Amino acid sequence: MGLAQGVAVGLGGVLLAFSAGAAWPQDEDIGAGAPVFARGAPISQQDVNTEAGRPVTLFHYVRVDGGCARTAVAIRLAAAPAHGAFTLEDGEERPWSGGHPLFGPADPRAHCGDRLTATEDGVYTPAPGFTGHDTLTVEFSEAGGAFTDTITVSVW
Repeated sequence: MGLAQGVAVGLGGVLLAFSAGAAWPQDEDIGAGAPVFARGAPISQQDVNTEAGRPVTLFHYVRVDGGCARTAVAIRLAAAPAHGAFTLEDGEERPWSGGHPLFGPADPRAHCGDRLTATEDGVYTPAPGFTGHDTLTVEFSEAGGAFTDTITVSVW
């Protein structure tokens, strides 16, 4: 693990660092190492690695309000991958990244850090037989704000 690394600066000045694993044993969760982020702490220019034919979780987007309830978010492909498929799945993650709470003390969502919260998880699956690099751009819209994330996937 740790072959791909990224750093992101959030819209609200939050810095989020992550490492994505290169390959996973067959029994390990495909979401291991995927970044957790939310409105106010987006990522950009993410690089991910996976084995040919193996799906990989690209992100866990935390979608909660100040009461830790699920919020509406629109996630769409702005540019589809040329050599694979992108899907969204409902999930749950603790809103922490790099061993620290995702939300700072002044954020009304800060108290959500002690529980699993609703996420929207992006998953990339390479086309059968494909190896090489693929790129996709995902657009996120929530609570009147929007941002995009360009993700490069290396399939080997």
